[in-house]
Amino acid sequence: MRIWFLLSIGAACIFCDLYERRIPNPLITAGLLLGISWQWSSKGPPGLWEFLAGIFLPLLLLGPLHYFRMLGAGDIKLFMVTGGLLGPLAGLKALVFSFLIAAACSAVVLFKHRILKRRLNYFVHYLHDYLQTGKWEPYIQRKEDAAYLHFSIPIVLGSLMVMGGF
Repeated sequence: MRIWFLLSIGAACIFCDLYERRIPNPLITAGLLLGISWQWSSKGPPGLWEFLAGIFLPLLLLGPLHYFRMLGAGDIKLFMVTGGLLGPLAGLKALVFSFLIAAACSAVVLFKHRILKRRLNYFVHYLHDYLQTGKWEPYIQRKEDAAYLHFSIPIVLGSLMVMGGF
């Protein structure tokens, strides 16, 4: 049953991410309600702690990436949903798998469009400017970029891998 929760919320989030470049809060709220319901019904009161640990771990780990706009708030909230459904340890595994999938997808895009050098230069200059000035600027610009990754896809795929036994 839990896999159907993840598939339904995940598919809706992917659809919104692809067409609107954002994940709506009502979808996140529905996912969190499904997560707490699942944890409570399967484990009773200890499931509440499992749920809370599962949703706060991604927030703590990924908060700095959101600060620099390297990761969107909707992506972090989707990680929170998967952490709530899976629990903290499986949620952490899903997070790692998601980043590995995203890295593989990004590598393909960077090599296909031959923009690896440009993206590495951008990152080095961004880091240099921040360390020199201490002035914060968003890392991801809102313009269309061939290297833009809809992170909801790797998040759902990584979560499904963990649920599938990886």
